[in-house]
Amino acid sequence: MKKNIFLTALYCLYCLIAQAQKEGNVWHFGLGSAVDFNSGTAQVTTPSSMSTFEGSASIADANGQLLFYTNGGGRDPVITGGQSTGKIWNRNHAVMYDMGNTEGGGFSSAQSSVIIPRPGVPNKYYLFTMEEFEFSVGGNVPGQPLGRGLSYFEIDMTLNGGLGGVMSYTPTILVPSYEGLCVVRNSNGSDYWIIVHNGTSGLAVFPVTASGVGSPIFYNTPTATSTIIKATPDGKWLTCTVGNTGRSLFRFDASNGQISQPYSLSADVINSVEFSPNSKRLFYITLDRSLRYVDLTSADINASETVVASLPEFGVNYGQMQMAPDGKIYFVQVDFLDNLAYLSTVVCPNTAPFVELEKLSYNIVGTSGFLGLPNFDNAIFRRDVDPPLPVDLGADKTLCNAQSIVLDAGTINDATYAWSNGSATQSLNVTQPGTYTVTVTAPGCGVGVDSIRIDQIQVNIDAGMDQSGCAGTPFSLNGSGDGTLSWSPAGLVSNANIANPQFTGTQSATLVLTSTQSGCTVTDAVQVTVLPTPMVNIMTMDTTIQAGSSVQITAMNMGMGMANWSPATGLSCTDCLDPIATPTETTTYTLTISNANNCSATETVTITVVPPDCRLQLPNVFTPNEDTVNDDFKPIGPSIQSYELRVFNRWGQEVYNGNQAWNGKFDNQEAPSDVYVYQVRAQVCGALRVVSGGVSLLR
Repeated sequence: MKKNIFLTALYCLYCLIAQAQKEGNVWHFGLGSAVDFNSGTAQVTTPSSMSTFEGSASIADANGQLLFYTNGGGRDPVITGGQSTGKIWNRNHAVMYDMGNTEGGGFSSAQSSVIIPRPGVPNKYYLFTMEEFEFSVGGNVPGQPLGRGLSYFEIDMTLNGGLGGVMSYTPTILVPSYEGLCVVRNSNGSDYWIIVHNGTSGLAVFPVTASGVGSPIFYNTPTATSTIIKATPDGKWLTCTVGNTGRSLFRFDASNGQISQPYSLSADVINSVEFSPNSKRLFYITLDRSLRYVDLTSADINASETVVASLPEFGVNYGQMQMAPDGKIYFVQVDFLDNLAYLSTVVCPNTAPFVELEKLSYNIVGTSGFLGLPNFDNAIFRRDVDPPLPVDLGADKTLCNAQSIVLDAGTINDATYAWSNGSATQSLNVTQPGTYTVTVTAPGCGVGVDSIRIDQIQVNIDAGMDQSGCAGTPFSLNGSGDGTLSWSPAGLVSNANIANPQFTGTQSATLVLTSTQSGCTVTDAVQVTVLPTPMVNIMTMDTTIQAGSSVQITAMNMGMGMANWSPATGLSCTDCLDPIATPTETTTYTLTISNANNCSATETVTITVVPPDCRLQLPNVFTPNEDTVNDDFKPIGPSIQSYELRVFNRWGQEVYNGNQAWNGKFDNQEAPSDVYVYQVRAQVCGALRVVSGGVSLLR
C-alpha cells in the first residue's frame, strides 16, 4: 500500500525526463579498457581492442548492445615506437576500418572522436574525428601542413552481415582545429550541432541534419586553441578553457546554434571538467587537486564554488571526466605508484555530491597510462530529476495465526532507516497487525518512503495423528482445516484437495496439509509409515487334471510370514508352501502370507478338474525301423492303468506276450512284414476291457 504520493509523482516525472537511452551504456577507452552499464551498475568488462592515450568514442544500440568503437585517429607506429594507427573496431573487437596515420584525428587528441546517428537515416552513423595539437610528432603528413582538423566518416551498420562498414570519409572540413570536439542535441530532438575550436580564436558550430553536415557558424569567443569542450545535457551551456588554466562558460541556444554571454570562471582548472546530469552544476578538478563545482543557477556563479573533496596528490594524475548512465560522473585517476589506472566517481552530482575513489581499476604497464574517457552526446545521460530511492515493501500482507513476517526495505549504501514503530534497521520482524511505514535516506541521493498494511487471521488446520499401514493397501488420512486444502506431495494421495484422501504411496513419507484462506497459508504435517508387506509367488501355473488325479503346488514365501491355503478341500496341508492338491471339482486355491505387522499378501492358482478319458485305441500299422516314428505297437489311451498284449502271426504262432509295447521282433529277430493278430486285456478307468484285431507290420 503506497502512501507517498509525492515520491510516486516525482518518479513518474523522472521517467518522462530521463527516458532510457542506452546508446552510452558500453565504454571502450585507454589501453584495452572497457566498462558496461547494462546491469545498472558499472562493471569492468573484456575484451577490448582499444588503444589510445586520450580520446575515444563508443556507441551502442537502443538496447545497450555495443555497435562499434574507435580511438579516433593514430600515429605512424614505425616512427612513434608502436603507437596505434587510427582504427574503428566492430562489436566483435575486430578492425572495421584502419585510418592509418593519414585519416581521422590524432592519437593524443583529448576529444579525438564522437559518434552520433545520422538524422533521419536508420542504421547509419556519423563518426567525427579531431586532430591533436601535437599533429607533427614524427614529422608532418604530406599534404597536411596544419594537420587534419575536423573530419568525419559515415558508417552503415547493415554492411558486413550487420557488423558495419565505412561508406565514406570526408577529410578536413575545418583546419586548423585541435583537441576539442563537442556534440549537442538540437532542441528539435533529431538534429545535432558539432562544436570545435576555430583555429587560434573562437569556436565553430556545424549543423548536422537529415541533409548532412552543413556549413559552420563562427564565433569570436574567448577560448584556447586546444582544450576540451563540454556541453550540458539540456544543451544550454558550453565550457572550454581560456589560456592555460582559465575556463569560460557560454550560453548556447540548441535551436539555432547561437553562442552568447561568455562568463569567466576564477578557478584554476585542469582539463578534468563535466556538467551534472541535471545541467545545473559544473564540476572540475583544480590544480591543487580538489574536486569542486559551481552552481549555474546562481546569480554569482564564481561565488557559488563548493569544494566536494580533496583528492590524493602524490604519484597521481587525473584525467577526463564523463557523466554516465547511472547518474554519476566518472573521472580517470592514474596511480603510477601501483601501476593502476582507476575510474573514480562523483556520486549524486545533482544533489549533495560526494566522491568514491578507485571504484574500477585497470592495469597499466610502466608509464603507459591513459587520461581519456569516451566522448558522448551528453543528452543521452540527461537526468533532470533524481529518481526516489528504490524502497519497496511489497504488497499488503497477512499474518497467519502466530506466524511472523520480515519486512525488508532493501540494501542501499550508507542509508539510514526509520520505521514508524521507531526501529532503525533495514529489516523489521512483524508479529502484530497494523500499518508500517519506512523512510530511507541516503547521503545526498534522495529519500524513499513506502508503507504496508499487515492484517491477521486465524486459520484452523490439522493433518491428523501419525499413521501406519501396509504397503500396497490404501488407507484414509484424517486431516481437517479451513479454507482451500491441499496435500503434498500430491502424488501420494488419491485426491490432494480433500481433507481425508487415501494414502496411495509405497514408502514412508511426511505429508503436509496446506490451508489457504483470505490470502493466508498455513500448514501442518503428518508422518505416514509404510509397513513391509510379505511377497508371495505361486510358481505352479493354473493346471487341468482329470478327476481323481493329483498335482503338486509349489510356492515361494519372499518375506517372513505365515502361510495359509484356502479352501482346505483336497489339499494335503494348509500351512505349508507345497501342498498336494487332489480336488474333486475345479477349485481356486488362495495362498495368504501374513507377517507380524498383520500385513499380508495373497496369490491364487486354479486347478481345473475334468472327467477321465476312457478311450482305448490301437493303431492298424507300425514301422519298427528305428527311425523313432511309429516304431512300436501298443494300446493308446489317457486313462489306461495297465494292459497285457498278445500278438500272433498268420499261422497262429504267438510272437509276443507282455505288458509293454511290441517292438516288432520275435526271438530277437526282426519279424517279417505281414499282418499280425493281437489281443489286448487292459484296465481302463477301473474296468477290464478286452480288444482283438489285426495290425500290419511294415519294413
